[in-house]
Amino acid sequence: MINNLPTEMLNTFYDLLRVEYASLDKQLHGEIRAIEHQAAARGTLVSGGTIQLACEAGAVSLTARCRQAWEQLSRTMTANGIEIDRESGQLFLSEVGSQAENSSIAVKAIVKGCAVFRSELPANAMQAGMDIIEKALQHEFARAKAEVQLLIAASENMKPTAHQPGITINGDGNVLNTGNGNQINVATTIDTNAATALANALKASLDHLAVLPAGTPVDADEIKELVEDALAEVQKPKPNKIKIASVIKGFAEAIKFVPELKAAYNVIKPAAAVAGIYFP
Repeated sequence: MINNLPTEMLNTFYDLLRVEYASLDKQLHGEIRAIEHQAAARGTLVSGGTIQLACEAGAVSLTARCRQAWEQLSRTMTANGIEIDRESGQLFLSEVGSQAENSSIAVKAIVKGCAVFRSELPANAMQAGMDIIEKALQHEFARAKAEVQLLIAASENMKPTAHQPGITINGDGNVLNTGNGNQINVATTIDTNAATALANALKASLDHLAVLPAGTPVDADEIKELVEDALAEVQKPKPNKIKIASVIKGFAEAIKFVPELKAAYNVIKPAAAVAGIYFP
């Protein structure tokens, strides 16, 4: 039984998060600037619609932050040999919840810094925008609680006994070997909201590829094929997360050092995080 997560482990976790949060915040600032620029061009900079767009971008960023906190804490605990059980699970949930609260404050501060929030629009219009971010926060709280409960249940129910064979996972990540020659197929999918965010990011990436300057040191056709494969999978009724992750990570690896495709990388990374897919 543990009463607190180790301080050294938490410091490592915080270091990892600082890097990820900085990247996500930079992305959010860029998205808000783009929203403001487009709204100004249309003459709708000071409007409820612009508030909604800015806050929706904030909600996506908050979701990505929360998923990063979950992923990085899970990785850090695993690396330190701490299993998610009833005691550690509550500590895990408390830490992830604290990070979510702090992320909500940080994201709201960024969004409130945009021009429309410095205007004289009615307070209720601005509050409606903040409610979008708050809804995303509550969704992540509920999701984290449910996920931890599942992990705790799995920890308690999957411990082998003298009469119960151990459970191992095949290398493809889709099959559980339960002993005595028995196997269980495990479907790994992503939810509708994550699939939509990922599909939009992939479509934006295709737009970036379409205007790639001649002489860019990448095989644009090959990369386009990767993106189209991922998009086709994402748009299926039950998209396979393992397939999507494999393709998207290949895409990200191919473009991450290409300056002309930096924008595409910055679009796909937070969207992938919403779907629980992470890369440097």
